[in-house]
Amino acid sequence: MNELELFEHRITELENSVKTLFGRTNDFAISQAQVNIKLDNLLICLDEVKDSISTIKNRPSLFWDKLIFAFIGAIGAGVGTLLLAFFKGA
Repeated sequence: MNELELFEHRITELENSVKTLFGRTNDFAISQAQVNIKLDNLLICLDEVKDSISTIKNRPSLFWDKLIFAFIGAIGAGVGTLLLAFFKGA
């Protein structure tokens, strides 16, 4: 093997190595992009879950507010009925 053939062989091996490394790097970049997309989707879903939990946490207070207002309304209606009965009977 003369010196020229040796250099050509080494250059060919280096080119193949560079192609292999570039392929691996490209595959890694693609897989990393897919992971980023999945992570973004996961964060969006997590925000939706947080909003749902906040809504569920606020429901009992809304229920108690409605119950208190209904109770106050019932007392007011009872007092109004008592006053009407008192003045009608007088």
